[in-house]
Amino acid sequence: MRLILLASDFYLLGLGVTVALVTYPAFYLVGEAQWSTYHAAHGRRMTWAVAPAWLLQGVSSLWWLLRGVDRGFALGHGAFALLGVLLTVFGAIPCHQRLAERATHATIHQLELWHWTRTLAWLGCCCVGATLL
Repeated sequence: MRLILLASDFYLLGLGVTVALVTYPAFYLVGEAQWSTYHAAHGRRMTWAVAPAWLLQGVSSLWWLLRGVDRGFALGHGAFALLGVLLTVFGAIPCHQRLAERATHATIHQLELWHWTRTLAWLGCCCVGATLL
């Protein structure tokens, strides 16, 4: 279970950095006529990229917490994991909903800020999760 937790943490961190450096900057290059189709396809594909890792991270985080070993680290890890989810639900998803209606550079920039903050939460998961090694 430790390896599943670490793998999901580092996967999310790697995905986060890739999206931040490659995917979201490319949003600025998509023309208005193609935007709606492009953004909808992005959303569908990212769901498949993130959801399984989040499920594994959530289950394995709960396992660590319930195991009772290094409970402080388990709580810290759980807090970072939950923070990543909350930043997505209350920050990134509303930005994506606004972008689905109309792409603006200001909204893309807001999305990038929410995303970098979420990526830092995933980095926190990796740092705390590394104590399992």
